[in-house]
Amino acid sequence: MKLVVGGFLSVVVDGAVSKVSACLENNYNMPERVKELLRELETKFTMVKAICEAADNCLTTNTSLVQWLRLLHTTTQEAEDALDEFQVEEASITGKRKVSELIVSSLRSLKNLVIPDRDVIRLEQVVKTITQLCATSNTFLELLKLDDYKANQQQAGVAGETTSQFPIDVQVFGREEITEFILQMIIESSSHDHERSSGGTGKTKATRDNIIVLPIVGMSGVGKTTLAQVVYNHAEVKRHFQRRAWVYVSEHFSFKRTLQEILFSINGYEGNGLDSCDSMEATITKLRSKICGGYKFFLVLDNVWEEICQEWSTLLTVLSDEARQHGSVLLVTTQNQKVAQTIAILHPIELKALPWKSFWPLFQYYAFGGTEVAQQKDNHNMLSIGREIAMKLDGLPLAAKVIGNLLRCRFSEANWRRVVDSDWWNLSDALQEILPYLRVSYQHLSPQERQCFAFCSIFPRNYLFDKERIVQMWIAHDFIQRNKISDGIKPEDVGRQCFDALMDRSLFQATIVNNKYVMHDLVRCLAIAVSVDQCFLDDERAGGTSSLALENVRHLSLQTGSLEQCRERQKYKNLRTLLLFGRFESDAFFPLLDGMLRNSPRLRVLDLSYVEAPGSGWPDNAMSLRKLRFLDMSFTRITKFKDLPVNLQVLHLRGYDAGSLPRNITKLSNLRHLFVDNSALSNIPGIGQLTELQGLDSFIARKGQGFTIRELKNMRELTGQLCIRGLENVRSKEETMEARMIDKKHLCSLVIEGRKVSKFVLEGLQPHPNIQELTIKFYQDQNFPHWVLQLDNLANLVHVNLENCRSLSTLPPLGHLPLLKLFSLRKLQSLKHIDGTSFGGFPSLEELEFHWLEKWEDWTEPEEATVAAHVYGSPLFLGCLKKLHLVNCFSLRQFPRLPHLSALKELKISNPGNYILELPNCLQVLACLTTLSIEYCQHSIVLSPHQLKSLENLELMRCEGLRLADGFQCFCKLRSARVEGCPQLLSDTASSVSANLGQNLHEKQQQQGANLLTHLRTDDSLMNGDYFRMMGNLSSLRNLTMFNVPNTTHFLDEQDQWFQHLTSLEVLVIDYSIMLQHIPSSLAVLPSIKELILNSLHNLHSLPDALPPKLQKLVIVHCNPDLHIRVSKDGSDWPKVVHVPYILVDGTVVQNI
Repeated sequence: MKLVVGGFLSVVVDGAVSKVSACLENNYNMPERVKELLRELETKFTMVKAICEAADNCLTTNTSLVQWLRLLHTTTQEAEDALDEFQVEEASITGKRKVSELIVSSLRSLKNLVIPDRDVIRLEQVVKTITQLCATSNTFLELLKLDDYKANQQQAGVAGETTSQFPIDVQVFGREEITEFILQMIIESSSHDHERSSGGTGKTKATRDNIIVLPIVGMSGVGKTTLAQVVYNHAEVKRHFQRRAWVYVSEHFSFKRTLQEILFSINGYEGNGLDSCDSMEATITKLRSKICGGYKFFLVLDNVWEEICQEWSTLLTVLSDEARQHGSVLLVTTQNQKVAQTIAILHPIELKALPWKSFWPLFQYYAFGGTEVAQQKDNHNMLSIGREIAMKLDGLPLAAKVIGNLLRCRFSEANWRRVVDSDWWNLSDALQEILPYLRVSYQHLSPQERQCFAFCSIFPRNYLFDKERIVQMWIAHDFIQRNKISDGIKPEDVGRQCFDALMDRSLFQATIVNNKYVMHDLVRCLAIAVSVDQCFLDDERAGGTSSLALENVRHLSLQTGSLEQCRERQKYKNLRTLLLFGRFESDAFFPLLDGMLRNSPRLRVLDLSYVEAPGSGWPDNAMSLRKLRFLDMSFTRITKFKDLPVNLQVLHLRGYDAGSLPRNITKLSNLRHLFVDNSALSNIPGIGQLTELQGLDSFIARKGQGFTIRELKNMRELTGQLCIRGLENVRSKEETMEARMIDKKHLCSLVIEGRKVSKFVLEGLQPHPNIQELTIKFYQDQNFPHWVLQLDNLANLVHVNLENCRSLSTLPPLGHLPLLKLFSLRKLQSLKHIDGTSFGGFPSLEELEFHWLEKWEDWTEPEEATVAAHVYGSPLFLGCLKKLHLVNCFSLRQFPRLPHLSALKELKISNPGNYILELPNCLQVLACLTTLSIEYCQHSIVLSPHQLKSLENLELMRCEGLRLADGFQCFCKLRSARVEGCPQLLSDTASSVSANLGQNLHEKQQQQGANLLTHLRTDDSLMNGDYFRMMGNLSSLRNLTMFNVPNTTHFLDEQDQWFQHLTSLEVLVIDYSIMLQHIPSSLAVLPSIKELILNSLHNLHSLPDALPPKLQKLVIVHCNPDLHIRVSKDGSDWPKVVHVPYILVDGTVVQNI
């Protein structure tokens, strides 16, 4: 790879300068020679800072510049290493003081540090090198300016190529569905908004300043501009909007120029172009003359960055002043998530990489010149090689275009095979073409964020990044500079902000796994390019790329199982990071590792987690790693730990019991994060000595020395959640007060539980007022202690959970808390009454849960005057409530009138008392209800769907007396339904349906609703007798599960006909219908069905003569043995199923093609 340098050198120099200053300030009595060297070093670093800042603003590949900047970077790190020796010695002395709890009134011992001769010589060499660099700095500054100018010219060229309103690509692959979705969204929103404005309703929540804004957000190269071009040039858009304009914004936003370009685009690019002589007022006047008169306009703002946010409101004002008719649309493309959220009116469209089925044809289009060419017989080998290359590109259209065009110019098996055998970012031609597209995203980062980003290049492809873990590594390397952090803010907070900044610019992408992220290969290309002289991933599978590693590499990741490859890496003497991924069969691994550690005294991050190798001994040289701050030994085979390096900040030891933990674990006075299994954590004596520790998920109080609740006393830095258990072992209020919970201002969540939590114990556990979540379990008293009743102590509470408080009969007035959003009561067996007046009105509450309040009888509602006076100025009782759960409150007779529940969206009722009889009368208030769940209701009630016009999700379980007055089809917005054990549900309307049997069924269905329903699971509650007719037109149904239809042997002709109208059905599940002998024959005419699952159909002997033509998956489980035989490859039904790609019968894969 051609070396690329730039982006974060200034922050490296700043860090070194800070360390120099700290050494000069804290060591008054150091030798004069050392002081002189440090002062000279400080001066020289200040001199080169201007070059560093200039270098941060460009990516340079100029050979002379690269070498000069690399040498400066290396020299700065050499200075850091020398200065770190001072800090390590200071930390060692300070740590000993903390552990022994000695009180020393002076820092004299720190002021008289003895500096070894080797460190003085190292400082002299650093000063000499930096002096030589300063002597040539002016020349390189001029080269840097020239290189930056060329880079800007290249970037401008790239921008010009990609921002036309006319699509460059002849074909667009894989964006058909999202295109249709966007078209439907903007045209429907535009039309509806026009209707609302014509009706005189004024502005609505759907628009702002009469204009609809829809952002498309995604990483560089994912196809945002191409998608916008397709939408812009679509016939529907041309027909619907009388004025259209396309403007490329870029990071260099100018308000006036943007208005001029809108005008120029509306004019059809006619005339003399942009008139720079026009004043702002003249430009606005000309623009208004073009969009006035009630025209709807469609404007695309392509490649928008943060700069536009400052002028966004003004821009909308200018455009909306003449947009009198409403319904004009702004389609915005951006890489920045925050920009999308800031400007969005409609929910942003997040554009992802293409799935393989769409990406592969796209790659063929560029690499072969078309999919038809690729399929020619003489291209069979090339197609196979091309598939291997395409699979490495992770579905990114830009990568397909760049690499595909490159391959087409080198159309030979030998050339393509070389690409397969190497990482594609090592292709210099591809790299130079791709980098300009990513350059803007990278340069919008601060130098600190760039340094953090570059470090990520050492992780393997498709690595799942854990946010907290990578932040801890950044801090271990001083990428997060503490001297620039304000008081009260932790380095971890700044690190998370850095990570979020990378996320906002789509350099990281979220996954379905919570707090796990991935980096696309194209982004890794950039990270590798800007860090190639510092970071290196040595992957034995990469095919010989290890020789590219530079000797002064600082961060090394080994992905290998080869001892020889590890042995070769012992030549790296300057390592600060060593990550090892692999499995080793030889017992020589740990001795070899010991040698690597001996040669790497500057290590700060060491990760050996999950490394499999024989042996159990902790390397002897590990203790010599005095600068090590991050260590992960989780799930290795080491069982004989000795002492750990004393300056550790982060320690991961998952998979070990307490007896296997290192002896000096509580003497690690700088430890900020400790990750061990809970069983081991609870058995570490004296954990309170770790006064810098931030995370302690659980603490179990015991009576033995080193395990009492007093251990929490000095742990003031705890953050996140703390669960205190074993409180039955606490003897007095005074003992709990020694835990000093009130001092822990960083703690967000506190869980207090024990077999028996007494009042005096709880009294001493008052948390800091910053606490946001409070859970109290197994409290034994009837009333809470004083601090729970004083709301000033809990003003920041957001979540409150009270559980298994068996004797509690009176609730504290938590309803007066201004920020409380969730309140949950579970298993309060003594609670009978809730006094609404004293309880409060919950001004911000969004979720309210009552579970297993067996004796709860009534809840008196507050008087209106009292609510108005006490609920912080709000006259509404539960006015913000969105979710209400009432589970097993079967003694509740009457629920208070709740006229202000207009915001409620979710209501769940299970095993109700008599209060359920009032539900039909309350429905008219619940205008926003989208989710309704009723379970185990034995009462006879009638609900009217006409009162549930917003309902989208319905769940009715075991409600034998529940009936729907107007039929199932009246749920006009329903999208998901589950109905089980409700035999009377549609009985009220069955007779009316029977009376209309003469009417054509299809015509009848077309008149009915529920046509948005996509998911339905039901038994004979809906499928029995005539009930299925009352479900209406389910033309949108995609997933249907029918189960436990006990008395049905086959489907009637009318039911078969009903199936024919399920034209969108994709998945059909027929489950546990033991009498069923035939499945609907009409399924054969449904082209949309892709998956058919038949489970526990004991009397189903064969399949119908024809199955859905596009069926992709057939699963048969626990059905009649005859059926299993018939669908085997030798069975009589095999011709019926042979076209199905995937067939699974009782866990055995019959076919997978």
